[in-house]
Amino acid sequence: MGSRNRKRLESTVAAIQRRWGQKALRRGRPVTTTVTTPHIPTGFSELDQALAGIGGIPRSRLTELLGAPTSGMATLALKIIATAQAGGDVAAYVDLAATFDPDYAARCEVDLARLLLVRPQSGREALEIIQALISRREVGVLVFDAATQLLADPAGTRPLAAALSHLPALLAKSPCAPIFLTPLQFGEAASTANYLPGFALPHYATVRLLLTKERWLQKGPDVRGYQARVLVLKNKLGPVGKSVRIAITFNGVVRGDST
Repeated sequence: MGSRNRKRLESTVAAIQRRWGQKALRRGRPVTTTVTTPHIPTGFSELDQALAGIGGIPRSRLTELLGAPTSGMATLALKIIATAQAGGDVAAYVDLAATFDPDYAARCEVDLARLLLVRPQSGREALEIIQALISRREVGVLVFDAATQLLADPAGTRPLAAALSHLPALLAKSPCAPIFLTPLQFGEAASTANYLPGFALPHYATVRLLLTKERWLQKGPDVRGYQARVLVLKNKLGPVGKSVRIAITFNGVVRGDST
């Protein structure tokens, strides 16, 4: 800006301020703000750090956990439920896969008395119940086990895909953190065989985590737990590609420890 134009601008600014006050017009200044995303800690501090920009599992957004059976996927989901309950949240577990083990959940420190266990008859019914729970805004965390069970749902693919597409709008007004578990029974995490046609869970999810069990943890001849790697496949609120190792140990209570 030339000196003549700068003087004209300063004169205009001064005239406006004299007439309407200093607050009516002032020069902009760089402002540093910290945006905190509402979230639930995972119970694993290193994983929370890897979820940069969030610090855990985001509320009001979809999260997908992927992994082979015994990868630690279900255990991570239960530990997140326990963390949410410790913070005062009501939790729900939609057991479409009929695999929920209350004894193991209790060992993961889940408060069964404050857990809503849903046993739907079909995938369509499961998603309708999820929509109802989210819209009531009373559930802080909801685990859906498992997305692959929808493949065999007789209700058809269109109603299921439509139900999933409605969730983001419902979540915008809810504090709920829905977590979908996707067992990798059909190869790679990106394989379309893991999903119904049109059931675009990877698209709608804000966070996608891939779990892989790496090795058993032993103390002498005794197995005391296992080590898993968690890879951030997708994070709309931060960087992707980060991976961390977590240890899940057994000693009466299932605990999550850093390795």
